[in-house]
Amino acid sequence: MTLPVAVAVQARALYGFSRGNQALLSIAQPLVGALLATDRPAPGRLAVAVLATAAAFLAVFAANDLFDARLDRRSAAMTQTRRGPDIDGAGGRHPLAQGRLRFAAGLAWVLLLGTVSLAGAVALNPVCAALFVCAALLEAAYCRLATVTAYKCLLSGVMVAIGACAGWFAFSDTVDPLRLGLLALWMAAWEIGGRNIPNDLADMAEDTPLGIKTVPIVHGPRAAARLAAALLLVAAAAACALAVAAWPSYGAVGLAVTALTAIPTALAPAARLLRHPDGATALAAFNRASFHPVGVLVAFTAGAAVV
Repeated sequence: MTLPVAVAVQARALYGFSRGNQALLSIAQPLVGALLATDRPAPGRLAVAVLATAAAFLAVFAANDLFDARLDRRSAAMTQTRRGPDIDGAGGRHPLAQGRLRFAAGLAWVLLLGTVSLAGAVALNPVCAALFVCAALLEAAYCRLATVTAYKCLLSGVMVAIGACAGWFAFSDTVDPLRLGLLALWMAAWEIGGRNIPNDLADMAEDTPLGIKTVPIVHGPRAAARLAAALLLVAAAAACALAVAAWPSYGAVGLAVTALTAIPTALAPAARLLRHPDGATALAAFNRASFHPVGVLVAFTAGAAVV
């Protein structure tokens, strides 16, 4: 294998290790928080925030696979495959468990990205750094509870909400209970209902033999689908409420585009899950819901351009 080919293979493995597609889409979450703090973020500060955020999400998703390497190896041995296109599949799922990436290389990748993210967070605001550390600890706890309780999904919701709120504190030292509260509610509901439960529903056949406890495994697919749909409705409502709270900055355009983007990324997936609480539908819902924060970010950006 030539050097350029070897580098390309390792780069692809690292991208899959960090779930690159999902990590890059996730940058929208704290950026929405930033736009709630200010509708005119300073370009230099915004660049630092984007870099720190990208490094943080790439590190967090990779750390998930690092912590879960033992379980993932057992899963890989069962050769289960997902039914349908998977937004997380770019670069290959679980390259560490598949033997395409060495553990030492994965650990070095996570430490490098974590260092870059923490340095950026400190430069922006020490509060951001503290929130980053809290999110990392919650991620570790979430992975440790894989076979212990299905309610670890609550930690996932809190972790994502913390990450989005870090975007606010990157541009503001003040606390706005209404906007921060709606932001946290929106992110937690979206994470649990749009990503966590649908992802677990899609992985039921893979997770059950491993003793992993998830909402679909413990309470059944139909109950899990109902909960996910209800939380997606909460997320859509909270996103619209955020647009109303930020009306002076983003106006009618911000609200209208937020509502419109919620239809394909939250409301439609919720309706389909209620009708068909199966793995294929859950995976499609997961893929669509992953774009919901991006849609809200586009809505606020469009609103700022008009107001």
